[in-house]
Amino acid sequence: MLAQNMKKVEKISDSPRPFKLSHQVLCITNINFQRQALIGFVELHIIPQQNILRRIKLNCKQCRIYRVLIGDSFEAEFVYNDPTLDICQGEAKQRNLDFFSSCHLAAVNSVDSDNGNGELNIRIPSEASHLVNEGKVLRVNVEFSIERPQGGVHFVVPNTEGTLAERGAHMFTYGYETSSRLWFPCIDSYSEPCTWNIECTVDACMVAVSSGDLLETVYTSDMKRKTFHYYLSTPTCAPNIALAVGPFEIVVDQHMHEVTHFCLPHLKGILTNTTSFLHEAFEFFEELLSSCYPYSCYKQVFVDETYVDSAPYATMTILDTNLLHSRHIIDQTYISRRVMAQAVADQFFGCFISMYSWSDVWLPKGISAYLSNQYYKKAFGNNEYRYWLYKDLQEVIEYEQTNGGLVLDCSAYTSSSMSSNQNRENSFYFPTKHLHTTSPKYNKILQKKAHLVVRMLEDRLGRELMLQV
Repeated sequence: MLAQNMKKVEKISDSPRPFKLSHQVLCITNINFQRQALIGFVELHIIPQQNILRRIKLNCKQCRIYRVLIGDSFEAEFVYNDPTLDICQGEAKQRNLDFFSSCHLAAVNSVDSDNGNGELNIRIPSEASHLVNEGKVLRVNVEFSIERPQGGVHFVVPNTEGTLAERGAHMFTYGYETSSRLWFPCIDSYSEPCTWNIECTVDACMVAVSSGDLLETVYTSDMKRKTFHYYLSTPTCAPNIALAVGPFEIVVDQHMHEVTHFCLPHLKGILTNTTSFLHEAFEFFEELLSSCYPYSCYKQVFVDETYVDSAPYATMTILDTNLLHSRHIIDQTYISRRVMAQAVADQFFGCFISMYSWSDVWLPKGISAYLSNQYYKKAFGNNEYRYWLYKDLQEVIEYEQTNGGLVLDCSAYTSSSMSSNQNRENSFYFPTKHLHTTSPKYNKILQKKAHLVVRMLEDRLGRELMLQV
């Protein structure tokens, strides 16, 4: 019911996408750490919504597409183009940031999955048109590879002696919001959730961690490679799918056996100390919300060279290995527990219940931050909680005094309202449609302000009624 209510925040028009995604298979068949490359294929199960469906548009960047099949035997023609690679390249007169920003936004909108667009344009062959007319499920198979990606996937290969496992070589996916297109073809939208089968084949010394439940691990006949099979039964959008591969040491939480921790070699001791509190956070959120954890498992993967402290995805979170600490370092305890508690809160609001459109982005972010702050108050005391709250408030005020007011729900402003002289003069008041066309600082302040707004709602409604809502 709560997910349905969140989708009713705004009037939802008919989707411009002429099909519905019901299931997706993601299979990584080979990972090469020396070349920083991976090879695989995806299979999307789509249900045509219109008899006139002739083209299928998917999101895919920096990939090499080898072949596209419809069903088992119909090879399809396709056009692969990423307009963001050629922004203002032929423009010699207008060389300023404003012009580049407008061109960049236009390029992003031209491949916006919410508008039914994408970088990969597949034409359904006439031989397969009867499948569309009959309304049967179409299986779209795309073979692809990536080599030395500039984003979305990060390889860590230490320049030391020894095997890959001895050197701690590993890789993980990352990105902000709709960045799944950077490492596999998909419908990179929050409005298109589906179930998932994820398979990853790695060397015998490696461990693959992905979203969903681990069904089985199958070794090849020569025992040199193994395939991890994951299944995610909860409909989930592509931006909430992740993968991490490395010679991880595995620790099952002694208090909650459905929680598993992964770390790089020789860090198991401090991993156990750092994560010893996590079951308390789960129990707190479940009691506060009067609801069980929405997934059947949870995985924490600690990796090196991350860009953020934590990145939550469905059933798992990728965290910075620098969060690990021994019991003698007391100061780090406050930081690490705060980051991991926020990641657990994001599992409830952000992964399980996510936004439907970009105008809703503030709501799950604000609610998850509100929930995690409730845990901070319990774990560290009211004084520490009020201090963190004060710092967030000051940071938001300083940002808005410098850059103008930050509007959480930009859907309230139409193109006609933007045409007034006053709004043109204060154009920085209106965020762009996509968060990945804004600065990281803007996104950080947006989450902090969203939390403060949810706290205002708590003051108006009362804590008990707020939690019921």
